[in-house]
Amino acid sequence: MRRLVFLAVMAPLLVACATTRQVVPRSTSCEKGSLWACNEWGEQLLQDGDRSQAEMAFSKACDGGSTQGCLALGRLRMADGNLAGAEAPFVTVYETDSEEGALALADLYDARGGEAHARAAARLRREAPALDKPAFDFAMQYRVGAWRPTADLALNIQPMVFLERRLNIGSNLAYTSRGVSEFNGFVGYQHFVNAWVVPYGRLMMGTATRASRDPGFNVGAEVGTRLALGYFGHVNVAAGMSRASGNYMSVGVGLNGLFVLLMLLHLP
Repeated sequence: MRRLVFLAVMAPLLVACATTRQVVPRSTSCEKGSLWACNEWGEQLLQDGDRSQAEMAFSKACDGGSTQGCLALGRLRMADGNLAGAEAPFVTVYETDSEEGALALADLYDARGGEAHARAAARLRREAPALDKPAFDFAMQYRVGAWRPTADLALNIQPMVFLERRLNIGSNLAYTSRGVSEFNGFVGYQHFVNAWVVPYGRLMMGTATRASRDPGFNVGAEVGTRLALGYFGHVNVAAGMSRASGNYMSVGVGLNGLFVLLMLLHLP
């Protein structure tokens, strides 16, 4: 009997607590500064048809630094025909080197119409897949099938001003068990199939040492594909040839040059 009385008293309280936990958290957490909750609350409000409150929730998330909130806010305003209001949140995301932000801003410019906006949209779409890549990196490759097993260390420079990173310049040195075999400068071109897959080619010119197959003037070329890893760097496979090394296949990994410099500065 006591157990039945206890359950009769507690059951409504438990139901009330469960109901409160389902209804209140997102709005309450958003008011307390939770960006995740603001975004979730905004999506729920959109589903419920409350667009004005959804805009407020996304605006709060965007003001707090949420790129997801800024994108949602810009898209909501754009869908409502508020193109001027949609630009600021899209620009905020674009300035974080976000491909999605660049494409959203390009869609906005297309919607505005006009030749100037069309040019701006085209530029943004060219930039988009290259935005989050490092301006320079250091790459280590291992060559097989060459005159001797060879390691290749390269500095690759690819700032946005070089046709949105399509062009690159740099230098590389190769070394075998006998020592440094070649030292070259190179110029290359890379094509962004998307933000991940980047085929490339480069021409090399420099000097082959006595540790190489053919000392003296050196010339070579390499073609390959990088799997881009955003700011971190890349992995790649390639095929190439040079007077110093002969024909070769290679696999390698590249790391953002800033990371490398920071690691060197912290060495004892």
